[in-house]
Amino acid sequence: MAHEPTRRGFVRGLAAGAVIAGFDPVTRQWAASAPPHGLFAHLPPLDGVLLFDDADLAAAGDDFGHILHHRPRAVLQPGSIEDVAAMVRFCHAHRLAVAARGAGHATYGQAQVANGLVIEMGTLNTIRVAGDRVVAEAGARWSALLAAALPHGLTPPVLTDYLELSIGGTLSVGGFGGASHHYGAQVDNVLELEVVTGTGRRVACSPLRQPGLFHAVLAGLGQCAILVRATLRLLPAPAAVRHYILFYPSVSALTADQRRVVSDGRFSFVEGEAQATPASGWQYFLEAAAFYDTTPPDDTVLIGDLSHERGTEQIADLGYFDFLNRLAPAVAFLESTGEWYDPHPWWNVFLPDSGTDTFVTSVMAGLVPADIGASGVMATRCAGRC
Repeated sequence: MAHEPTRRGFVRGLAAGAVIAGFDPVTRQWAASAPPHGLFAHLPPLDGVLLFDDADLAAAGDDFGHILHHRPRAVLQPGSIEDVAAMVRFCHAHRLAVAARGAGHATYGQAQVANGLVIEMGTLNTIRVAGDRVVAEAGARWSALLAAALPHGLTPPVLTDYLELSIGGTLSVGGFGGASHHYGAQVDNVLELEVVTGTGRRVACSPLRQPGLFHAVLAGLGQCAILVRATLRLLPAPAAVRHYILFYPSVSALTADQRRVVSDGRFSFVEGEAQATPASGWQYFLEAAAFYDTTPPDDTVLIGDLSHERGTEQIADLGYFDFLNRLAPAVAFLESTGEWYDPHPWWNVFLPDSGTDTFVTSVMAGLVPADIGASGVMATRCAGRC
């Protein structure tokens, strides 16, 4: 149900010292006070706040990549979904570009907009578990969704390696993870969406209700509508995970086993990775996991027929959430050293099975660890077939 907009957000913003901006429709400029001659057009009432100070504009003009910087004219921190709709209507009327920003984890300015409005979706973060599904606003993070679902013994089918991404952000790009060979992308597990269209309409859509809009928004890069709420399916969560790291001498040796285990489905989670070594080279490894509740899986059955380098395998049992959140210590370390805030060039590409080995081998032959930084990593995933 639409939330009735009020002016209390303006009062809250003023009390906190925020700069609430107005808009001059003639010059198409945001202004902190009304210009002369009555040319000022008042903003719609908001539950949240519209910010115009340098710190907020600079933050919205940056992202995890730290490569491109497009400074907006204003930043909306919505107090309700209706705030998003109201400001999109306003910007549509005045021909201003709008971008929705989740956790800011884009790498090439995808959530930035020069001289327009950035909507910081993080204030829209409510989550409600209902039976075997969860209804979450787009600004909520996957870590928060897990915190809400796991007490019910439930989990999303597919999660990205890094959990501090927004739900709206990953659904806007697809959302692949180590379980995608079983369950597809995160967008393949969406039951319903609520979106705000480019004209500011709030629309509910699903595979049966406005399916064209539904499928256009999922992995639509935010170009068809702003995703503001999603209903996702949940599955029973396992209690524990047996985690395997298996090392290989070459790309082709790694992908041969990767194809094999993806095809027979023996692992719950599969990824292949290349990582720098202290000797300024590369090591290739298969990261795989088998989920279980009470009885650990048989290692011989799972890895006995694989061609990894014997004696180098690493095997550990983890709690389910500990496995999902396994990047957290590394991220904390990189934050402490400052590397987390360095530029992050990043490239994701889908390759056909027939060309994967040749392409990846040629790329690695011309790449040295210094090209991607000490903490850089390359990962390969197989969805169905490599």
